[in-house]
Amino acid sequence: MPDLAKTLKDAAYVVVGFGVLTVQKAQVRRRELEKQLESQTEQIKGQVEQSVEQLRAQTAGVREQLTKVAEDLEERAKPVVESLETRLDLLEERLPEQARDAMKTARAAARDAQQQLRARLADSPKAAGAHKAA
Repeated sequence: MPDLAKTLKDAAYVVVGFGVLTVQKAQVRRRELEKQLESQTEQIKGQVEQSVEQLRAQTAGVREQLTKVAEDLEERAKPVVESLETRLDLLEERLPEQARDAMKTARAAARDAQQQLRARLADSPKAAGAHKAA
């Protein structure tokens, strides 16, 4: 019997030893996976930042082109708008007072909308720079 007890005891030690080795091996593998994941995460962050910078550059280019197109259209439309405003002034004089007031309100709203559009186009590059700094 003493040999059986010793054999069982040795077997238990072997099983515990294998368990400890297995846990240690799992911890080592976990650390390796963490390092690999950190490395991949850094690579992905770099790729995302690079993509964001490319999008910003493209957006700035498109914004610049749109601003140029808007300025060109505004320059081309200026004589037509001035002619229309002259005609509207003449028309306003002939309208009854209530219609004249409505016409003035509509023209003021149109001027405000035009100024807001100009301001947005003018502020767009500044806004892009503010996003970049943030």
